This record gives sequence, structure tokens and C-alpha cells, in this order.
Amino acid sequence: MAKSPRAKKPRAAPKRARTKAGYRLPLPDPKLPAGSYRPFASDPGWNEAWWWLGIPVAIAIFVFVSYRLSPDWYNLWVTREGIGVLELVQFIMMVIGLAIAVQLLLPLVLLMTILAAMTCLYIGGEEVSWGQHIFYLEEIGHVTDVNKSGEFGIHNAYESFEKVSRAILQFAVIAGGLLVPIWCALAPRWRASRFALFLPSAIMVPAALGVVLFKLVELLAKTKTVQLAGRPSEAVEFYLYFFILAYLIVFERRISEMETDEAGSRN
Repeated sequence: MAKSPRAKKPRAAPKRARTKAGYRLPLPDPKLPAGSYRPFASDPGWNEAWWWLGIPVAIAIFVFVSYRLSPDWYNLWVTREGIGVLELVQFIMMVIGLAIAVQLLLPLVLLMTILAAMTCLYIGGEEVSWGQHIFYLEEIGHVTDVNKSGEFGIHNAYESFEKVSRAILQFAVIAGGLLVPIWCALAPRWRASRFALFLPSAIMVPAALGVVLFKLVELLAKTKTVQLAGRPSEAVEFYLYFFILAYLIVFERRISEMETDEAGSRN
């Protein structure tokens, strides 16, 4: 007598990290056909191109045109230390990024979000010299004596520290904003892998291109080939910080999407 086929055991659910809501969040898994294990639907699309594409393009146009029309006005209001348009916008972006990172302090992504929160706090504070220029604070000798710019802060107190940290951030933005989207376009399965939660969205491409563009402008200025903008390093910083803010916005949406899917599956 033939043996009846043995029923397959149901596949064990993947391990999930507990969230603030008390249930567990799944990580994307390409082996499961439905549920949260799929490319994230909450990533911004062309209907939101006004911010992830429009803002980077508008800033580039503003920098080039304003410098071309009036270099003096540009130096006074666009790149001025502490109160220039670019530095104030960078500070505002980091405050928003800090707020997003703080609300995402979940065990699943605790280390990454703490790092993001501390990065936003540090960058935002350093960009405005912790309020020195805004509130016209007097210099404190033992703080500013070691700072080559005579400002509160540490990012330009030690040249090697500033160069290394900036180089790491620039590499991360270019890799995450250009190489990762290209790789995921060639291998779409990565958008539904367990790493998908942390992979930069394709909407980061304009910010990464902005970094590359103004690094080239900076290189041209240093080689005295052509001066297209004053202090292009400030524009580079804008795009670096815009990338961080955009990444945190997408990350927060992905977490919310996973929470919504998990809550729906429990009802």
C-alpha cells in the first residue's frame, strides 16, 4: 500500500523586532510572496518630485544665478558664516532630521537612528557655530583659541578631523545615492531583500548628483579654470545634508508602512 505524501510543515515566520506598539516588525524577505516582504510602496514617487528633485535643482540654479548676478550679494547673504542662506537651510534640515530620527528610536534600528540623531544634532549645531553668529555670542578664549576660524565648534578646530569626516560622508552619499540605485536597478531583488529597509531610495540620486556637481565646481575653482560659484563647498554641504534628511524621511515612511502592514495582518 502506497504511503500518503507527508504534509509539508508550514514555514516558520521570520524573526521580528519588537516595536513601540508592542508587536514585532518584519524585515523584508524576498522568499515570501506577500505582506511586508516586498519593495516598499511608501517610497516617494514622481508625484513628490517637487521636493526630492525640485529642491536640489532649485538650489543649484539659485547658487549659480545669484553668484553670476552679484558676487558681493552672494558672499553676504548666501555663503556668509552662520547666517548665510545655505548654512541656515542646512541647520533647518538637520533640525528636521533630528526630529525624525528621535521618533524612530526603536530597538530594530536603535543603533542607526541614534547615529542619525547625533549626526543631525552635531551638524546642525556646528553649521551655526552653536548659535554664536545668530545670537552674537562673544568668543571664549579657551574654546576659540584652538579653532582656526575663531568660532564655537570642533569641526574646523583640527584640519584632519574635518577632512576625514567630510570624506567619509561624501563617499557614503555618492555610494548610497548613485551606486546603490544603479545596483538595485540591475538587480531588483535587493529592493525586496532583508537589507531593503536600509538601502537608499532612488530619489536620493538628485542629492548625490548635486554633491558631484559642486565638487567639480570646487575642483575647477581650485585649479583656477573657471569660477562658477563662490565657496562651492557650502553647496556641497547642502546636498550632503539634504541627502541625510531625504534618507530619514524615506526611512520613517518605510517603518510606518511595515507597522501598518503588521497591524493589518493581526486584525
